Amino acid sequence: MVKDELLGKQLASYILVESLGQGAFGSVYLGKHFLLSQKPPVAIKVLNTALNSQEEFDRFFQEAVILDELTHPNIMQVLDANLYEGYPFFVAEYAPGGSLRDRLDELNGHPMETGEAVRILQQIGRGLQHAHDMDVVHRDLKPANILFNARGDALLADFGIALQIQKTRRVDEIGTPAYMSPEQFKGKISKKSDQYALGCIAYEIFTGQQIFMADDPYTIGYKHIYEAPIEPHELNPDIPEDIELAVLRALAKERDDRYESVSDFIQALVAATDASAPGMSQPTKPPTPQGQPGNVITGSREQLTRQTQRGERSFIETDPTAAEGRHGRRNEPVTPPAFLKKRASTQTSQHATRTASQLRPIWSTTSGLNQVYYSEPTVENGIVYAGTYNGANQHTMSPRHLRALDLSTGEHLWSHKTQYGIFEAPVVSEGLIYFASGNIEDGGKISALDADTGELYWTVETEDNLKASPIVSNDIVYAYSRHAVYALNAATGQQYWNVTLKAPQQGRPLIANNVVYIATGRGHCYAVDAERGHKLASYADVGRVHAAVPFDEHVVCICSYNEQLYALDMQTGETYWSIPLENAIVDEIEIVNGIAYFTTQGVFGNSTARTRMSAVELASGKQIWNVYLKNEAGATPLVVDGILYLTTRSAELYMFDAHNGKLIQPPLKLPGDRMSRPYVTNSWMIIANNEINAFQLA
Repeated sequence: MVKDELLGKQLASYILVESLGQGAFGSVYLGKHFLLSQKPPVAIKVLNTALNSQEEFDRFFQEAVILDELTHPNIMQVLDANLYEGYPFFVAEYAPGGSLRDRLDELNGHPMETGEAVRILQQIGRGLQHAHDMDVVHRDLKPANILFNARGDALLADFGIALQIQKTRRVDEIGTPAYMSPEQFKGKISKKSDQYALGCIAYEIFTGQQIFMADDPYTIGYKHIYEAPIEPHELNPDIPEDIELAVLRALAKERDDRYESVSDFIQALVAATDASAPGMSQPTKPPTPQGQPGNVITGSREQLTRQTQRGERSFIETDPTAAEGRHGRRNEPVTPPAFLKKRASTQTSQHATRTASQLRPIWSTTSGLNQVYYSEPTVENGIVYAGTYNGANQHTMSPRHLRALDLSTGEHLWSHKTQYGIFEAPVVSEGLIYFASGNIEDGGKISALDADTGELYWTVETEDNLKASPIVSNDIVYAYSRHAVYALNAATGQQYWNVTLKAPQQGRPLIANNVVYIATGRGHCYAVDAERGHKLASYADVGRVHAAVPFDEHVVCICSYNEQLYALDMQTGETYWSIPLENAIVDEIEIVNGIAYFTTQGVFGNSTARTRMSAVELASGKQIWNVYLKNEAGATPLVVDGILYLTTRSAELYMFDAHNGKLIQPPLKLPGDRMSRPYVTNSWMIIANNEINAFQLA
């Protein structure tokens, strides 16, 4: 049978609608449910005609059984396995984001950005470590077998030649030569062979080049066994030395010279990212000579600022330590000042005021389109606002909408068509609604509409992909991407200033006392005049900045660095308190009534890195309570009326008493594979997935 003849056929409950490609053992098709149009598309793998022996059929079913047992967020989920006219097939989740091979090819021989590289390697490592913990090796780990789902998360795929092992044993040479370990060419394999393959992938990600290349597999095998690779820094002079050392250790010719586990390799990469790891939640750079992070560098305007007129672009350097400055941190936390103590004494924690029996569904409305989801909603003056985006393909150019619905009934009021998806919550201010929309390939837009009618007031195009919610403060709209911050007139859209960052931005800009604090993945922070975009000060080695809280003329930033959470006075450089962190903080910190609420999540889901939600007193750093969850947090916690709302990546909503961390009711589960952060106002809770759902909190 010619495999293309399968197009249009029904296998199990799915119609094969498109060929996605061919591999060593089979062909892969896009499948859609024959009846239920709202079901997400799936990937269906059908064996090639050449596989006729019982051993080959057994291998296919082994793949399905192994995948079914290897349930993990970073391993492609198998949904079904069966036969079609003698052809074995299995059904798996569809990964619309393409493969790592695709991304590397798009880079055309250039290294991947360090932060993105480490993020992908972390996710691959999580899935691979989980497989190894179940005594399963992959044996064919390569960029083509690493796929990306709609969220952009990496998935390990094609365990078709995976081998369940109790100990190292001889096997046939199965794999892809460019990523095979020396021992694999000799017919031996173990978990450390997968580590070597991951090292080959890391080498290619960080240098843009495969570790060994030749015209035939025998020459490639010889190189893997006997030749040393070109040192990564010769191909990428910007690669940090510690990252290079970590990769080369995973590529050791002898298995015993590699890391004990994939987990150890990934942890070494994370520790080595230091100042070169944009997007990492928790820099691990060695302490400054004073023993603490946070060197505040100040100076004259001539030293610290490239003056910009309104409408000009400012270019921020990424090495503030090169400027002349003073150290602004003491070795030990100082006694909290009076203004902090005063603020703490006026805060009162609220007990939860609602119960499970008072959570009642009222209405819901769907986007009506397959794989189209709603952003986090916003509510203002009895109107619910939410944008839509394509969950299967963020590159799509198909139109999306910002919708306005009546809060009480869900009745459609108006909609505004956008060229790109709206991924995060719109913002309402002074009768206008602002939102950012973007596309990975074509840039983004910032737009303002009349909140009552949906009439367009203005829109500004940018070269950068915009996904995050804009920030509105003092009649200025701030929009931002990974490498830029824009300040626009809220009424007209006129650009006041924009700042370009060499290092990717980490988190969102934070505004306090007419200063914008911009943190980068290299652990640096810049203070920028909110009106003119002038750089006022630079801060080195502060780590990640999660929140900026004004106290009279002071601004205290809550930062994390070297497994510590601490409060830093941005004027004096003093640390008021510091507490240890079990793992890295994810998403943002919610601060309500003088209490900071946040979640932490480590590298490996099957280790001690379970999600932990914490409440900490802002004035003193005193930990009020901690709660552990088995699922990863999906958004920043929300605290309203003494209730903490938290969504997870498993599409569940938890409600806790914000005072003591006690669970108020069993988790709310909605249909679908994702759930937005809720919006809670008065007696209503609005939450979105592929529907907007309204609940009454009477």
